[in-house]
Amino acid sequence: MWRLPFLSLKKSGNGKIISLGEDGQGNKVYALSVKGDGEMVYRLIASFLEISNLPANRLYLVDNCAGDNIFLWAGGIFCRSALLAPLGRLLAMAGIKKKYRVISQMVSRQKAGMGCTG
Repeated sequence: MWRLPFLSLKKSGNGKIISLGEDGQGNKVYALSVKGDGEMVYRLIASFLEISNLPANRLYLVDNCAGDNIFLWAGGIFCRSALLAPLGRLLAMAGIKKKYRVISQMVSRQKAGMGCTG
């Protein structure tokens, strides 16, 4: 079964950064759980990079909320309960399958924009 650590976040987990490992080119990949003002994340990270004198092109932010649907939403809600987590995972997987093409195209566009191959 797939590992879906981001589905079991409690409401207090909003804003938590989750490591998803590395992509095929060795780039570190993270997920960030955000509720409400998603644009605030972009502003905060841009400010952090500027204050830290880090180059902005070292970090790519991708909003994947285009892949959200009712199955993912319900799966996320149910995964917060130990008793309903198995049902939540099934709903989440159904939601991922339903939006797989959209998510896959988004990943391909992002990789192409980063100059990645494969």
